[in-house]
Amino acid sequence: MPLSTRMRRLALASHLSLVAVLAWINVPVAAVILIAPLLLPLPGLLRGRAYTHAWATMLLTFYVGGYLAAGYFDPAHKWRCFGVALLAALDFVALNLYVKFLSRERASMTASPRL
Repeated sequence: MPLSTRMRRLALASHLSLVAVLAWINVPVAAVILIAPLLLPLPGLLRGRAYTHAWATMLLTFYVGGYLAAGYFDPAHKWRCFGVALLAALDFVALNLYVKFLSRERASMTASPRL
């Protein structure tokens, strides 16, 4: 199995997990506001489009930064916020690695002559 396929599966799992965790830990109105931007790239992520994986990482920087700041300012929910930030960071890394490995695999396929 190519490495890009593994990274795509990890990216999908982490993205859907982030959506589920945000729905679980927030009140319904806040959950809708927080989840809506994450649902926009979902069709492209499910189809495996590299461009969608690349721009979806830009959304995740707000979640990582926002939940790190929330954990710092709210000590009562510090570990919950840091856990969500870690999951968003994992999603960020997996999306980037999918794009990187897919581009390398495509480049190696075009560079090598087919027999």
